[in-house]
Amino acid sequence: MQTMVINQFGSAKALTLTEQPQPEISAHQVLVKVHAFSIDQLDIQLRTGQLLAQIPANFPLTLGWDLAGTIVAAGSAVTDFLVGDAVLARLPLTTPGAAAEYVAVDAANLAYKPDNVAFRTAAALPTAGLTAWQTIVMHLAVENEQHVLINDFTSCTGQLAAQLAAGIGAEVTAITPETTQESDFNLVDAATAMQQQYDVILDLTTKPITTNLLSANGRYLATQEDFNLVPDGTELQHLVDLLSHNKLQVPLGRCLPFSELSMITAHRLLEAGHTQGKLVIEIIAD
Repeated sequence: MQTMVINQFGSAKALTLTEQPQPEISAHQVLVKVHAFSIDQLDIQLRTGQLLAQIPANFPLTLGWDLAGTIVAAGSAVTDFLVGDAVLARLPLTTPGAAAEYVAVDAANLAYKPDNVAFRTAAALPTAGLTAWQTIVMHLAVENEQHVLINDFTSCTGQLAAQLAAGIGAEVTAITPETTQESDFNLVDAATAMQQQYDVILDLTTKPITTNLLSANGRYLATQEDFNLVPDGTELQHLVDLLSHNKLQVPLGRCLPFSELSMITAHRLLEAGHTQGKLVIEIIAD
């Protein structure tokens, strides 16, 4: 099968499309034929050697954590999924590998893909969606009528977090340089955001803002400092069901074909900050 790997750390030119054996599955895994996978900042960090503490440099390293596809084989202990099911998943941090034609996935990390959700859209959801869910709902426990500040509305995670908070009934203010864009939320620049106080602050940036903006008993979370995403198929299923019922929208960016040139282009766009929405690579076009 074809797989996108790196054989050394380096620039986007280190990305190589190569042939690898099709993975074997354990009793609790399924084999997914991948239709699409998305690209995240984690891919940049892996490619440049920033994840050595979590992922040893056992080259070749296959990239990718988010995928959507069809089950072609299931382990003997898998009871909730069948061959032929359309699914999506987020792989554990320590075992990337979504950038391949076939991927072995733990059944506990899977969610069913509804028919009205495209594979490319499903592939864009897992990391951003689970980060938004686990921060807004689980860690920060946002409540109705609270005032929530989200720092970095430009990211897919920030936009999904804003939607989830608003769905709970919170008032959402989000920091973005593009304050004139149409939005259901109060979009402000950083200077304007500093003039208010908030019940909850979710900071998705590498340079967290001050906690002095919190109201009494307010809650604050900086994902770069105090958050580790946990893959969870049940939570992912809830998110994709919201998507299916038009209660959540995933900001999609460019969708590119599965090739070295496309991967190099996508990595360079992401590194340069020239992306709007999630970058997706399609192996099998919808």
